[in-house]
Amino acid sequence: MTEIRFHGRFGQPVGKLVRALGKYALSQGRNVQVFDAFAAYRPGAPMYSILRISNESIRARSANNTRPDMVIVLDNSLFGVADVTKGLKSSGQVMALGVGEEVLGDKAKGFRFVSLEPLFKEGANLEANFINLLTKQDLF
Repeated sequence: MTEIRFHGRFGQPVGKLVRALGKYALSQGRNVQVFDAFAAYRPGAPMYSILRISNESIRARSANNTRPDMVIVLDNSLFGVADVTKGLKSSGQVMALGVGEEVLGDKAKGFRFVSLEPLFKEGANLEANFINLLTKQDLF
């Protein structure tokens, strides 16, 4: 099972993106789970969504205390207010657009940082770009 946690802010298309990726994974014959986690319905509030993809049946049933293989940060201001690496496996990777590895500070040890900058151009289709990215990671 591969677990990916997407971080963003309420009002951004975090949930929509994760559900689109989940639908695509289902169309490829994978087993999928999607969870949205947010505290308040107010614009700008931090939130995250979990995407689990597996060739086998997924038995985990909670979005609490996750152990993601990958964390994708869609709003870079979250690096300063949330622990986006919480629970990330030691061999995990953090992906973000417009920032470098230095935003992780001391937490960068043990994690691989991948800049999304080369993959995303302004006006690009976000869902299609993430499908291509995760296909290259052999998730679909």
